[in-house]
Amino acid sequence: MMTNVDDASARVKMTGIQSLIAREAGYSVAAECLRIQAEAEVADPSLRSSDRIQLHPDAWPWYQGALGEIHVGQLLCALGPQWRVLHSVPIGAKDTDVDHILVGPHGVFVLNTKHHAGASIWVGDHTMMINQAKKPHLQIAQGENHKVAQRLKAKVGFSVTVRSAIVTVGERSTKDIRQPDNRQVAVVSSKHLVHWLTTQPATFSATQLELLRLAAEEPDTWHVDPHRANSLRVMQRFSRLQEAVGQDPARPAAATAAGDRVDTGRSTAPANSRQRSR
Repeated sequence: MMTNVDDASARVKMTGIQSLIAREAGYSVAAECLRIQAEAEVADPSLRSSDRIQLHPDAWPWYQGALGEIHVGQLLCALGPQWRVLHSVPIGAKDTDVDHILVGPHGVFVLNTKHHAGASIWVGDHTMMINQAKKPHLQIAQGENHKVAQRLKAKVGFSVTVRSAIVTVGERSTKDIRQPDNRQVAVVSSKHLVHWLTTQPATFSATQLELLRLAAEEPDTWHVDPHRANSLRVMQRFSRLQEAVGQDPARPAAATAAGDRVDTGRSTAPANSRQRSR
């Protein structure tokens, strides 16, 4: 017989599951963009007029990053109902998240979106360079892979092979010199993402996939706070920001290109402790 306590606990769990499933691509990055832009407008009211908003240089990379993740989220809709696709998944005990986690017929995938508009990308065994600048993207993706694999294993009770990919958006060219058997983290253009996902070899039985899907949907698989995935009206506010900024806004003169800052892992901590950008 279910007690009032059990009933309340079940409602909290279901609310958490629904919030995680409904969480939109780009949520965390969009939230950070909005926070930085709002603070900048307080300091400089000229950034906002009655019908137009000018992005502050510090908000620009986060704005571009959100657009990249939203674009990838839209592409992933083509995978269909056999796939469980989660976005901006809070993980651990702090304010970090994973861009996209997928469970489907072809396995479990962790995707890290990088919006490098017009960039030349070079990938070596241990190094990824964007316009000849070394970036820690590969190492960060490997760390996310490990976190996801360990948490799923703890939940389902069997070892879980997770495939990782850095998904590039808007790049001009990519050169990957690694041998095919030495690509622990794939680097995949968003233009080829769905094809890449659906041509990977299957690694789990139907029963295992169902267990993994159920585990992935539970917030406590990923984070110690069951409410961490609860979403505010961030994406609606971000859409209004897009409308006010306009199509193809010019990059602020002082802004770094999207994703060109030091990338130390996604965080939604206060600005004075945050270094990651898109």
